[in-house]
Amino acid sequence: MEKRLRQALQEQEVDPSPSLKGKVLNQIRQKQKKSKTAIIAGIILAFFIFPASAFAYQTFLADELYGSFDSLKNRFAGVTMETYFIINAKLSQAKGELNSEEYAIFKEQLKVITSSKVEWGDSYGNIDYDSIPGEDAKTIKEALIELQPFFDRLNGLKSSKEVLTEEEYLKYIEALMTYEKILVQSGINPSVRFEVEEVLPSLQEDLIAAQQFMQEVDERQR
Repeated sequence: MEKRLRQALQEQEVDPSPSLKGKVLNQIRQKQKKSKTAIIAGIILAFFIFPASAFAYQTFLADELYGSFDSLKNRFAGVTMETYFIINAKLSQAKGELNSEEYAIFKEQLKVITSSKVEWGDSYGNIDYDSIPGEDAKTIKEALIELQPFFDRLNGLKSSKEVLTEEEYLKYIEALMTYEKILVQSGINPSVRFEVEEVLPSLQEDLIAAQQFMQEVDERQR
């Protein structure tokens, strides 16, 4: 399927169908209502429609991170070709909006995150940082510290690094990681709305604290 899609895109300039555009945009609107922590799962949330000719020319920057659509689909639950389009589109946006030096940093650190997701992530791409070697968790945290301002910028938000003090910024990154590991430890599907009561009782207080601080940061970025 992936091979046929590549060939079709390269052989003809065909705009994505209205139904595909509608489904993708609706998917994004739904995801934008959810917590920003979904970003950390490696699926950067936002999309812009551009002609298939440009899409074919820049075919699958996502391949550089995930190997192929099939590799991603086989590793994580719920991944579709539409999801892959979204990832690739966001990478294309990053390449267009960031200067060469910024994009090099973005790409290098994103590779750290994506490779970590593949190695340590659950079926939804989230990592239980308590269960992996300390050095690996530290490496991921350092990558997130570098990446989060890029994520903010690409999603039209003020830089969290600029609106927070240095101490608050580190607390924010830790809150994102805490939220992520709690999802894994509680067996939560992040694509489905859940209640605090569904989280393990021993983790509920930490979840609430992380959510409250993340919401506070979000309000400062608006």
